[in-house]
Amino acid sequence: MIGISSPSFSFVAFDEMLEKIRKEFELWEIVAELDHDLPSIEEGIEYAVESYGMKFQVHAPIADLNIGSPSERMRKHSIDELIMIMETCERLSIPLITIHPGVAIAYGDEVKGRVRAATRDSIKIIDKKTEGMSLKIALENMPPGIWSICYDVAELSEMIEGTRIGICFDTGHANLAGSVGGFLHDREFIMNVHLHNNDGKSDLHMPLDGGAMDLEPVVGALSRKYRGNYIIEARDLKEGTASKKTLEGWLR
Repeated sequence: MIGISSPSFSFVAFDEMLEKIRKEFELWEIVAELDHDLPSIEEGIEYAVESYGMKFQVHAPIADLNIGSPSERMRKHSIDELIMIMETCERLSIPLITIHPGVAIAYGDEVKGRVRAATRDSIKIIDKKTEGMSLKIALENMPPGIWSICYDVAELSEMIEGTRIGICFDTGHANLAGSVGGFLHDREFIMNVHLHNNDGKSDLHMPLDGGAMDLEPVVGALSRKYRGNYIIEARDLKEGTASKKTLEGWLR
């Protein structure tokens, strides 16, 4: 199924955004922050499912969660917040949450070793929490940068080794890291796909056919084995809708 997601939607009241999205998409990956803080929109999600047959996934908060924080107190807070989101999704029968690995905010390369170790420890705790749940967790690859880790499938695989957690393959991030081929080679770990394009220099979240990356053969290679959802990460609903039409053509 083709869905849509955008941080920009989180600035709009849930009910208002729902009425716009449901006309174009049956699947919405909610970015669970700002006006879409998950516990505050539970009733709206239930209504959308019952009244419109909408389906949902969740992207964990981007701004304030850091499961790889070198501060144990802040890392614990991030884990507690994520567990609350997981429990909310389980109540709502939302099947999948995408999460980011830790970030090395402020200190960059000097602290990345600690961030990697803390992220791995957090993943083990999160995995343990999924026992008895139907919920799936997907860890997303990041674009290269002084603050980020997990650019490629090798590091993501190391993070999730021995757990039930899978990978969210973000095509735009992989394009910037030069790691697209690795994800296509190791498709069995992929639980979720984020689709967007860029100029090869910055994480611009351009329409699927609007950047430097030739996404059509990437989608073709994925579709031969991958059976999960395709989430278009768009800058706005108009561009997302146009990308949906492009993707539908590629998947025929």
